[in-house]
Amino acid sequence: MLPETTQQKVKAYELRKTEEAPLLNLLERTRGELVSLRTSKVASAPQIKLARIKVVRKSIAKILTVLNEKRRGAAKDLWKKKKYTPKDLRAKATKAKRSGLSKFQAKSVTVRAGKKAANFRLRKYAVAE
Repeated sequence: MLPETTQQKVKAYELRKTEEAPLLNLLERTRGELVSLRTSKVASAPQIKLARIKVVRKSIAKILTVLNEKRRGAAKDLWKKKKYTPKDLRAKATKAKRSGLSKFQAKSVTVRAGKKAANFRLRKYAVAE
């Protein structure tokens, strides 16, 4: 499923289908190719190799992204049933939402406020026209 040589662009959806070990091998090969391309660039190689550097860099980024997605997904599945989850696996949201009160905390009132609300309810008036 994985491309034998990294001559063509690496597709992320193809990488997601593969296991982690082949991805690591492919990452090692593409990094080696990048090193060889950079050394040939210094040795004033043709422009084709210079254009190839960008493609290889992007493919390395795609491989690393897919590896990170797989590892994070596995970690999220591992921590799903636990009481607490690590901070890097929690939902990001916004700082206001993360640090804000929960629904239960927002609804709760003190004893004094509860008594006052019970004793002095809002009056309802029927207005005749």
